[in-house]
Amino acid sequence: MKKEDFEAILKGSKDITAYMHMNPAEGVTTCFGVRTASNPNFLVRALYEMYEANLGKKLANKAMRKLFRSVGQGSLGLYKLLKKLGLNLKPEEFLMLVFTMQHQQGWGSPFELVEASEKRIVMRCKQTFESEVLKDWNMPVCGIHQGWIEGILTSVTGKNWFCLEKTCHAKGDPYCEFVADQVPPSWKFKAEAVVRGDSAITEFIEHKPLEGKISLMDEPVVMMPRFIFSSMTSSLTKTMGEASASGVNYRAYKDMGKENVEHYKKMSISFDLSRTKLDHDLNELRKRFLAFGPPSISGDQLAFGNHIVNNNFEVVDSIEKELGSKATVFQKIGDKAIRVSTNVIGADGKRAVGTEISSVVYDAVVKKGQTFYGTADVVGRKYVVAYEPIKNSTEDIIGILFVGTPEDEILGTLKDEILRKTNPDTICNMAFTFYSQMGWFKIIKKEWNEAEKTRTFTLEHTVESESIGNTGKNVCFCTAGLLAGIIEGAYNIRVDAKEIKCRSKGDEHCVFQVRNRPS
Repeated sequence: MKKEDFEAILKGSKDITAYMHMNPAEGVTTCFGVRTASNPNFLVRALYEMYEANLGKKLANKAMRKLFRSVGQGSLGLYKLLKKLGLNLKPEEFLMLVFTMQHQQGWGSPFELVEASEKRIVMRCKQTFESEVLKDWNMPVCGIHQGWIEGILTSVTGKNWFCLEKTCHAKGDPYCEFVADQVPPSWKFKAEAVVRGDSAITEFIEHKPLEGKISLMDEPVVMMPRFIFSSMTSSLTKTMGEASASGVNYRAYKDMGKENVEHYKKMSISFDLSRTKLDHDLNELRKRFLAFGPPSISGDQLAFGNHIVNNNFEVVDSIEKELGSKATVFQKIGDKAIRVSTNVIGADGKRAVGTEISSVVYDAVVKKGQTFYGTADVVGRKYVVAYEPIKNSTEDIIGILFVGTPEDEILGTLKDEILRKTNPDTICNMAFTFYSQMGWFKIIKKEWNEAEKTRTFTLEHTVESESIGNTGKNVCFCTAGLLAGIIEGAYNIRVDAKEIKCRSKGDEHCVFQVRNRPS
């Protein structure tokens, strides 16, 4: 590989594929003699969905951005090689070279350089590979390219760069446009970006769930609670005195703990009722089709007995009329599942036939043969949904049955029965985990004294003790209220909580006793 080769790629007179070689026996592709990957779509989807399962979509995109920032920094080796060959490229020229080579390997559409200066570079393309693979997310998803741009520019300039995705193909915009700014690695710049609406605060949050810690903008998250707690405590203390202020904090956070528990109870009820309703509707839809006969493919169409399903809406319409649920039948055609009968009416007023199922559902139902449960937006309303495979006489999957019901309508006569069966320990632990992972506190020991009806919680730290610091006295009235509220809400009993040791008083840990109150 010579200097002229890289110049030819930049000019477009040569294609990177000329330097790629594949060894089918080993399943290895090399470029310039180094192992590489061809179109990465399957891997991209898998990585995003792995993070989504634990963090949600926005934080999954942030995680990929952070991961590929490191990947981008690895381009420094190529940059040094080019300099050694006598090719001194400006940062934007090197960035274009990297993305040109990636595009020629199948990684998205060509990039266009919109603007370039010493401290700002603007680039765009019709779509990146991640925006194409994840267009069903309907949000900005190009964390990989954001990370790449930041990593590449930081490595070749030695300065800090921050990249925003202004528009995204996955959100329906005509371009994926990226604006990279050379900025000092300061809290001020990041805070101003949040205030302007250019960034979400989640972009700067680093979770350490196992430690019960969060950092914000490279600083401990106690920076925010310190401001909140200090301001609130100072104001209340001046108004009503220290004792009264502590009581207000305790009661307010006790209410918040109880409300949090009620939310988890509703989640539990919703899940159980959803499964009950969905299983009933699936059984009914399956039974009505099987009444015509066994499923098969007849003349390239899906059939049950002599009943052709394609563009026949008799059964699905009966499900909506009698059960109030959406129903759809998909036919497996090649490696896709296509809607051939449905009572779902699209925004255009037409039935949504001919459209394709998502890859996530396809993999679960067709490839793995599982019944898939989840939630989905159906014509602007949130539904709980279920997908079940349709199998022919030889157990081949030839289609999918779908039912969905509005999430806000599932609470019915079974609510009280399910609530009685809900394990209070599970609800309580969910609430504790939430606050722990948000950095409020970290529980290191829980004890129960049956004779005295007392629970003792030993916390490594609380947000108050870290925010307020050493005062020589107990300060964790908010956390005491939270613990009491969570216990009251989960177990439906009356309790009081008191802090008996506190790090702000010089103790090793913050320790709380939650005691049952007489009926």
